[in-house]
Amino acid sequence: MFDFLWFGWQTAMSSSAPDNDDDGDEMPEPTAVADVGSRGKVYIADLPPDIEPARRLLQRYSGVPARDVDEHIQYISQRDKLWAIHPSVGIGHYRFLSMQFTSDPRYKDALNRLLIADSDVAFLDVGCCVGQVLRQLASEGADSSRLYGIDSESRFLSAGYELFRDRDTLQATLVAGDLLASGQKGEGDDASRLLNGKMTIIHAMSFFHLFSWQAQVRAATRMINFLKPDDADVMIFGRHVGTTDPLGVEGRQGRQRYLHNAETWQDLWDQVGEVTGTRWRTEVEFIDEAGIDMGGADGTVRRMRFGVYKA
Repeated sequence: MFDFLWFGWQTAMSSSAPDNDDDGDEMPEPTAVADVGSRGKVYIADLPPDIEPARRLLQRYSGVPARDVDEHIQYISQRDKLWAIHPSVGIGHYRFLSMQFTSDPRYKDALNRLLIADSDVAFLDVGCCVGQVLRQLASEGADSSRLYGIDSESRFLSAGYELFRDRDTLQATLVAGDLLASGQKGEGDDASRLLNGKMTIIHAMSFFHLFSWQAQVRAATRMINFLKPDDADVMIFGRHVGTTDPLGVEGRQGRQRYLHNAETWQDLWDQVGEVTGTRWRTEVEFIDEAGIDMGGADGTVRRMRFGVYKA
């Protein structure tokens, strides 16, 4: 998913917009954005400064000519269609095309493992949205038949094929499913049938901070079901919003979220281990201050990279 997916929307909705009477040649904003007066907070008209890696991916992987790539991103990708599905800062600020995950050393480790000749490594991106992580891996040489993605919104998965022009070439398995639907084996649903016991590496970006502690336990339990049970080198990694002072906060529509520091993140996986009869060790690095209101976590919010490994 995206950084601050729900919280960013809540913050923008409660703030006034900056004065800006000069519309120029900007793309028209959706009516909903104009009505709440949140230009620049939730929805930006121009491409963001960090879009260059996405441009390169679309040129190299999707074959979009350099002269057409910005138009492709802004119009062909139909961002406003994505906005209609899920109006959030993640869509409005083009974070579905952020390539910041490539700077994570664990991503580089995952890529290297996927590139090993005759490797049976299988990679799952949780909350994959339009599948940008999977396309980046494929563009760097990973066998796309060993790439998997799951998102609760099937329309995001379909939009990814349009954006990356690879409906007939990408061999990845994309699943529409809800990780919170079951904390048990969940036999019978597509996610369980296609993923259980088959994954080596799971990536979860901007995912865990969306949920309460109890929901995080359910999601993590489901992820463990997806992993190969006899593989000592399985890994779960990613990034989310953490805090130096762990606490539960109230997000959009009163939904509860739990933000972690290093200690509570390990505590969570200790609890998951008790539920699943497994043992896990965690690694955490705080990257920088997130700079956003997270419902009472003023001054303590940080972006947090993590890795989870068998103990």
